[in-house]
Amino acid sequence: MPRPTGLPASPDEVRMSFGEHLEELRACVIRALVGVVVSTVLCFYFGDRIIEWLTAPYYAAMTQEGFEPRMLQVNPTEAFLEYFKVSLEFGLVLSAPWVLYQVWTFVAVGLYPNERRVFQYFAPASIGLFLAGAGFLVIVVLFGLLKFLIGMSTWFPLPGPDGNALTRWLAPPPAATATAPAAPPLRLPVLATDPPAPKSGDAWVRSSDGTLNVVIEGRRYTTRLTPSDRQQFVQPFFTISEYLSFVTGMALAFGLGFQIPVVVVFLIAAGIVSAAMLASARRHVLLGLAVVAAVVTPSPDVGSMLLLVVPMALLFESGLFIGKSIERRRTADDARS
Repeated sequence: MPRPTGLPASPDEVRMSFGEHLEELRACVIRALVGVVVSTVLCFYFGDRIIEWLTAPYYAAMTQEGFEPRMLQVNPTEAFLEYFKVSLEFGLVLSAPWVLYQVWTFVAVGLYPNERRVFQYFAPASIGLFLAGAGFLVIVVLFGLLKFLIGMSTWFPLPGPDGNALTRWLAPPPAATATAPAAPPLRLPVLATDPPAPKSGDAWVRSSDGTLNVVIEGRRYTTRLTPSDRQQFVQPFFTISEYLSFVTGMALAFGLGFQIPVVVVFLIAAGIVSAAMLASARRHVLLGLAVVAAVVTPSPDVGSMLLLVVPMALLFESGLFIGKSIERRRTADDARS
């Protein structure tokens, strides 16, 4: 984090009245709010790309599970409100370094040099790790997690004529009557990709995503085909607000989970605990991380849990390594003095 120019060596060298403090605080707040507004407007302009990035794992998971990758809008303003909400949340994240710098310019004058160093190093590291955790969720974890949750809908059986639950309510099928010979079934070409120049009246099945495509008067119409084994009782369709709230909540959890090295280094640097104490408690720490990962990732398989446990364990070890370096440097400084 850049250091404001003209900082005194000690806060005791600066004396400001209460009114001067309020004026400086007001200026910092205004500059911070301007940064938030500019970032939010920028994210609103690119909101479609942000939402596409957030919903791509859902689209891929629904497609692989054989369902129509659609979301529901349950009220007229839901789409706009969620679009604005996502723009605001990403605007806050984008403007976080600028807002943090304004906080730094206000408080730096009243801090001692050692306190300034703590703020300069820990604040940018915390922001970077938070963004890394949120990005790790969307890029690595979210697809597998959604695929599991969507697949859970198959746990609810579809009551049918062959099941025991409906046999006493369903009337027996009518007796078959003589009919004319059945016409041969319609045959459509199954293609991996779309034909290069389809004409009006052409129809084909695209095997890559299981869609039926028909061209009528130069315009193509598409509908997704549902496999017969996916005709089920529970259909996994999410609303826009529910899905985006789920993703942002999980991103917050992963971002906070990636703060482990910052917490470890701070505890060691502040002298609250020693690196040796944390190293001796490594087994208990890893057990706690596994419990946290099991709670955050509802999938029961070990692979999904390891996607969070392994990065958190590596981050803990990296924080412990940095903490040991700080202790060695502190010991060498004490020996020289």
